[in-house]
Amino acid sequence: MKFRTLLSLCAAGSLSLLTACASTEPAQDTSDYDPLEPVNRVVHGVNGAVDFMVLYPAAMWYRDIAPEPVKTSVASFVRNINEPLNSFNALLQGDPDQAAASFQRFIMNSTLGFLGFNDVASDFGIPYRREDFGQTLAHYGIGGGPYIVLPLLGPSNLRDTAGIGVDYFANPLTWGAQNSDTVEALYLGSVGLTALHYRYATINQLNELQKSSIDYYAALRSLYRQQRNQMIRNGGPSPEFAVEDESASFDFDDAVEAASQ
Repeated sequence: MKFRTLLSLCAAGSLSLLTACASTEPAQDTSDYDPLEPVNRVVHGVNGAVDFMVLYPAAMWYRDIAPEPVKTSVASFVRNINEPLNSFNALLQGDPDQAAASFQRFIMNSTLGFLGFNDVASDFGIPYRREDFGQTLAHYGIGGGPYIVLPLLGPSNLRDTAGIGVDYFANPLTWGAQNSDTVEALYLGSVGLTALHYRYATINQLNELQKSSIDYYAALRSLYRQQRNQMIRNGGPSPEFAVEDESASFDFDDAVEAASQ
């Protein structure tokens, strides 16, 4: 069985489990449910080793060597490459205005902005907003489920893992890469730039988290939940019933905001 077929089946299976508990209210996760903690900690350790050997040195080099205009252009490109998915998920969430705005951003930045390396849409007053299928599921009341640490990708949960699978297959570049060497090069380049950009954007925040946390794994797990809740609310205030874990003072939302700049 091909890897892509297997991934599709896994995503479909996860979705079938999640849909069973759907409701009409956006889901806000209020606890760090982690029944797979022993396995997750092993994967977390392996991810940390890969980060230490590859991503962190690359991000440090990028921070110290790359000029600021280059960093700004890369950040704009990373945002733009996801605009089709942003538009797709906004439409699924019943927000046609945001879907149209994301699509308009993609057209403007891909043409006038030279493949998205310049964010001309923001200059015209069309702000960026990230949407993914995990957020779409949460919009319809599907809870996160158990916490999962994915190899290389890091913190996630059952809902968001299913979302990653759906977004992968919904991405036009995924299918275009199968039929065009040029599109494949663009896709692989976007993956590399995205990884580099987000690791660079979180260097200081994650370094501080590691220094200030007694248990880095547990702190990152709680902060992932906070970050996802923030994204589900599209930056809105926490609902009254939300219970935040006060065991870590670091705010991962700052890292996400920095990565979107």
